[in-house]
Amino acid sequence: MITDYFFWFAQPSTYLDKWDFIFGYFFAALFVIGLVLLIAKRFTKHEIVKKLLGRFASEELSMGLIGLIWFGLRYENTPIFGKRLWAGLIVLVMLVWAFFVFKYLLLRFRAEKKEYDDFQMKSKYLPGKK
Repeated sequence: MITDYFFWFAQPSTYLDKWDFIFGYFFAALFVIGLVLLIAKRFTKHEIVKKLLGRFASEELSMGLIGLIWFGLRYENTPIFGKRLWAGLIVLVMLVWAFFVFKYLLLRFRAEKKEYDDFQMKSKYLPGKK
């Protein structure tokens, strides 16, 4: 079971079980979400929203790619890097990274967006080079 010490720290068997495939699908989904966010960032015109999408996209792409590399190592049954402990650490790092991205979203994003919009409005009506 997933809460068992043996599940995380022992060398898993040579065949992939359902938890390995769950981790693999999870990391593949993260990678696809990161690609979608990267495409959305490219078509967004607002600079602050683009910055936010870039933060989410970089997290999802990085964690998805690292997780897929882990899944490949697990598939090839690499002794040290094929352990499920690495998948757990990847998910833990992803959660810590997501905490900081959501912290930015909740605490600073609205203020930066309002400041940027005010600057855009002010610069629209000020004389000078455009």
